[in-house]
Amino acid sequence: DTNDPVADTARGILDGHFFLSRELADSGHYPAIDIEKSISRVMPKVSTREHLMSARRVKQLYSRYMRGRDLVSMGAYVAGSDPELDAALQMWPKIKQFLQQDMDDRVPMPETLLELDAIAPSQVDPAANPNSSPALQNIRRV
Repeated sequence: DTNDPVADTARGILDGHFFLSRELADSGHYPAIDIEKSISRVMPKVSTREHLMSARRVKQLYSRYMRGRDLVSMGAYVAGSDPELDAALQMWPKIKQFLQQDMDDRVPMPETLLELDAIAPSQVDPAANPNSSPALQNIRRV
């Protein structure tokens, strides 16, 4: 609950938070993490600059798609009138696929970074990632 003062206080104390969305869950999107409202304060300490840039770009494209989807679904959007929305629409299938996984799926971190880079290109080289460790290699992507 975004209006709960206890939850609000906890968000301020903790590293960050995953915001779960009923709307995403209802649409069959799992895990139902709303990346617009979720935040991690430790990510800059455990990620490369390129990884952060790619993640930020994916979040921007996701947000632009979410803001423009009603215009598109009503047929009111004219392609080319908003280059950012055009980019978001083009990448939406990849973004949606990237943000979903089955409960038992495990995706190695280098593969996750390559998938992220395919959506929002950067100079990510997972093999040269100094922050990569054996503990990070088989974590679940969420």
